[in-house]
Amino acid sequence: MFDSVLGRDNIPKSRLGTGAVLSVVVHALIFALVLYITTRPVEKKTDLPEVTFVAPAPPPPPPPPPPPPAGGKKVKPIEKPKPVKKPDTIVETKEEPKPDEKPPEKEPEPEAKEEEGEGEEGGVPGGVPGGVPGGVVGGVVGGVLGNPAPPPPPPQNVTIPFGAGMTRPSKVSGPEIRHTSEALAARVEGVMIARCVITESGSVEGCSIIKGLPHMDAAVLRTLASQRYTPVMFNGKAQRVNYTFTIRLVMPTR
Repeated sequence: MFDSVLGRDNIPKSRLGTGAVLSVVVHALIFALVLYITTRPVEKKTDLPEVTFVAPAPPPPPPPPPPPPAGGKKVKPIEKPKPVKKPDTIVETKEEPKPDEKPPEKEPEPEAKEEEGEGEEGGVPGGVPGGVPGGVVGGVVGGVLGNPAPPPPPPQNVTIPFGAGMTRPSKVSGPEIRHTSEALAARVEGVMIARCVITESGSVEGCSIIKGLPHMDAAVLRTLASQRYTPVMFNGKAQRVNYTFTIRLVMPTR
């Protein structure tokens, strides 16, 4: 560049113009850089938030003691149980006998005697009081020697249900079951069921209606109680049996 200034006469004019333009551009860039640096805004420093540590609050004080009860009564403090002293053990001292004295002699204790009951003549050891002389040990008082006691009699008036192996009873005598006047007027028809007891002699007793019909229950009970049947046989004997009667009522035809 200095050569162009000193010997500008020898340098062509086109080269001289190029150097001047470059010089101006460089100075303009430097001026713009200086101007930017001087005019840019200053960055503000952001302060960090301050952290303060606070001590926890002290615990609340304990509640005051309750006021004394009304009436001016003072509450006695609870006394602690006093330790119980164990009684001192008393040691009995035995007096040693003197050499001249003799120890007292113990009186002999009376011997216990076993009381024996008075037995009977001809009795057996181990027998029962009140037995007969010559009886057997373990027998029944009042029993006969050699003959066992008779068996108890069978229970009487025991009613058993009618079942298999029994003969069905048949009517021997008695009235027939008929409609009452009220049942005829109401034209009652249907099936009635009654349960009765047929005794060993064939009589009917203890009847009750299981299924009835209007205006017919009382009349059926009276009629069954006046009837008589053959006894129910089981194992060759007449039995007292619970028997169920089924009665079908049909309006009579004229």
